Amino acid sequence: MLPYGNSVRTIGPGDKIDHVTLLSIRVREGAWNVSRWFAPICERGLQATEARLLKMAQSRDPAQYPEFRGYGFENIAFVEYMCFFTIILDAPGYSFHDGKDTDPIWFVEKKENSSLPPPPAPVAPNRSFYDLEMTDIGGYPALRCRNYMCNGYTGEPLKEGEEQGFIFNLYIRGRYEHGGDSGVVLAIDPDGVSKGPRK
Repeated sequence: MLPYGNSVRTIGPGDKIDHVTLLSIRVREGAWNVSRWFAPICERGLQATEARLLKMAQSRDPAQYPEFRGYGFENIAFVEYMCFFTIILDAPGYSFHDGKDTDPIWFVEKKENSSLPPPPAPVAPNRSFYDLEMTDIGGYPALRCRNYMCNGYTGEPLKEGEEQGFIFNLYIRGRYEHGGDSGVVLAIDPDGVSKGPRK
């Protein structure tokens, strides 16, 4: 399978972004808890906002917070605002896979079990997610990029009410329990949509 559109490592247009969408992945004793969050960046900055959302994700009842946007990898929604997209991995024994020829986030054209209608619409090449960096949030490894909310075919900002689907692979390496550096790379394949400003 070939990458669909631009690499998420590519430098984006550099517009000011003041919101963050956070995907928290927590693994304990083989059970995965994946939750999604959205918030404006607070006056203390991006990392402080991400750390606050992470604490909410780790709480016993995350759904009590207005920033909570649901569980799981499917149907990730970016609505109205350009935003940072941060993925935090709270999972001992796992790490983001950053192979020689593989970005840890790789946009693709289709998958067999996608909840989105089949290509060519609305799944478009990546012309929206850029500026990938590997960072640390609250002591956990994290990936951060920016979603500039652009049309995948033209590269122009999404218009009012315009909606565009995406599918990407997220590569995570899990180490074998017997130790050493050996392990397996998991390709997790979320999908979702970006929706332009409200009419």
